[in-house]
Amino acid sequence: MKAPRRINKKYQKQLLIFCLIAWFSVSTSFAQSQETPTGQQTPQSPPPTTDSTEEPAQLAEKQSSFTYGAEMDFNSRYVWRGLLLDDGRAGEPSAWISAFGFTLTAYSYVALTSASGGAGLKATGLTLTYDRDWKKLKTEAALDGYMGRQSSDIEAQNTMEGSLKLSYPAGPLRIFTAHSFDVLAYRGAYFGEAGLEYGRPVTKSAEFTTAVRSGWASAKFNNVYIGVNKSAFNFVGVEGSVAYYLGSRMYIRPHIEFSCITDQRLRSQLGPANIVNFGLAIGFTK
Repeated sequence: MKAPRRINKKYQKQLLIFCLIAWFSVSTSFAQSQETPTGQQTPQSPPPTTDSTEEPAQLAEKQSSFTYGAEMDFNSRYVWRGLLLDDGRAGEPSAWISAFGFTLTAYSYVALTSASGGAGLKATGLTLTYDRDWKKLKTEAALDGYMGRQSSDIEAQNTMEGSLKLSYPAGPLRIFTAHSFDVLAYRGAYFGEAGLEYGRPVTKSAEFTTAVRSGWASAKFNNVYIGVNKSAFNFVGVEGSVAYYLGSRMYIRPHIEFSCITDQRLRSQLGPANIVNFGLAIGFTK
């Protein structure tokens, strides 16, 4: 693995500019929604999953609604794209605002133990997402800015990714695929994934969701994050959660996930290659 090095100030400035642009665009949309009279709107709970059977007028009203929320997610490990970045307990706070189809999310990773270099704030990120439905096809385009996301074994540079996610209903399931391209520090690094999602209410105040997913990556991605200069089918995984709603805004969500590194060269470089992570998220939406 590569030794960590100091963060390049040029990338810090570029990421700061991106954050300011993202904040300005969402703030402007919100200000316009306050100045332009609209019909009566009902509160929505982000992050929403749009019902493809809704009429265009209903979709327009839902997208123009201003919503926000926050969540604190406690995890037994810090796992990202099938990779174990920290073997200690972690807290992952996040907050978001949403309007006109745009969602701005800020999040961070906080180590709760000294398992990997001491407890404290380890990484922060900012994501700007735009989602749109075309008949039953749901599209989500995003820009993700990362600061200090990597573990101590990975070259510590800030970076940014552009991504596109597509999903389509297939009976009770939903098929999805997502593709991410690094556009800043590690240009040429690509990660893709695909899988199936399933969700259903179990009571009036509880909902069960599960997903099976697999991921693959370019040689540049695996060289940066794993130290193996090889494109590969990286991992398969399964996850499940149950969200319990406490009234109309608060919720708690216990969850568990399992992932397995499938490529033999990647497995020999990583340890462990099979990862189980469980956690509990507490949040609210408006």
